[in-house]
Amino acid sequence: MRWRYVALVVAVLFIILLAIFPHEIYDNFLWKYFIGPVVADARGHPVEHNGVWAHEGYSMISEIVYGIFMVIFIYLIYLFFERFGVVVNLKFMFSSMPFIIYGSVGRVLEDAGAFEKPLSYLFISPLIYIQVGILFVISILCGIYLKEKKKIAYLFLGINVFYILFYLISFPSSSTLHPLFFVIFSLLSLWIYISSDMDYNSSLLSFGSLALLSSLCLLLLSIGDRHPNFIILISPLIALAVATATFSSGKFLNIKILKEKVNLLLIFGHMLDGITTYFAVINPFGWKISYGEKHPLPDFLMKNFYGIGYPLLKFLVIIGVIYAVDDLKENLKNTIKFFILFLGLSPGMRDLLRILIGV
Repeated sequence: MRWRYVALVVAVLFIILLAIFPHEIYDNFLWKYFIGPVVADARGHPVEHNGVWAHEGYSMISEIVYGIFMVIFIYLIYLFFERFGVVVNLKFMFSSMPFIIYGSVGRVLEDAGAFEKPLSYLFISPLIYIQVGILFVISILCGIYLKEKKKIAYLFLGINVFYILFYLISFPSSSTLHPLFFVIFSLLSLWIYISSDMDYNSSLLSFGSLALLSSLCLLLLSIGDRHPNFIILISPLIALAVATATFSSGKFLNIKILKEKVNLLLIFGHMLDGITTYFAVINPFGWKISYGEKHPLPDFLMKNFYGIGYPLLKFLVIIGVIYAVDDLKENLKNTIKFFILFLGLSPGMRDLLRILIGV
């Protein structure tokens, strides 16, 4: 309860400072480091507001602030899980996988120019993560409170009516999927729910599948005449090899945490991100690709140590985090691991898909 008052005082103080010093607080802080970069990302070039320029990408300040908010969010989600009896385990993580991949596909759709403004802003980080987080929490609540087939069927019907109205309003925008596809994906997602346990895991898998299938279909329709770079599929193979080697080492040396499937999933996710980024930025084999790095620390590691320092550091850090949280309560430990998985697998899948379809 005490932390609620602290948060309220901080929020009120921030609003007061914003009103007294708008140029310093908004222009030189909020705009420069948070709002401006999103606008610059959507427009594809630096943007200016009241003499303050903002560039696409991240800075050390934005990274630190986002990191603080991420820690707070993880703790709040943990309290949410405890309040509603949500158990975070391997089944939960696999049930959430469609949402994780949906975030990646949504970012690639924005990269490919599939969305028009202002809709495109919702698919730029960090707004894409907020969007996925809201849908994620709503899906869990639906799984907890709407366990009857009839209630879920009515909910899907309502979602389809809402989408058809949205489509008619935005038609003939190229950033909207035809309602016929959406209805088909809705029926498939409804079948996923009613053919399983009809709990929060089923709800996550069902609603996540609807979002993922719709975004994947829109992505396929947006590819056009781009030439796929199938060679990048070597990245998940290498990531899988690293995870498998780690598991084998754990069995041989009898190290418990290296034999746990949840931990191996984390290693695979972050190795996919690290290795794909290495191939994309360093391009050691001279493939016909050209990408840069937006985050300060990975950018530094890519420009030094022949670039291999980034995937190597990610591997060492993820092993260290697994050790660090191993003694925590089971649900808290797995909640932290779940978000660590998201932070690795989601950007890794985005980079993989971008290179794969040539965006």
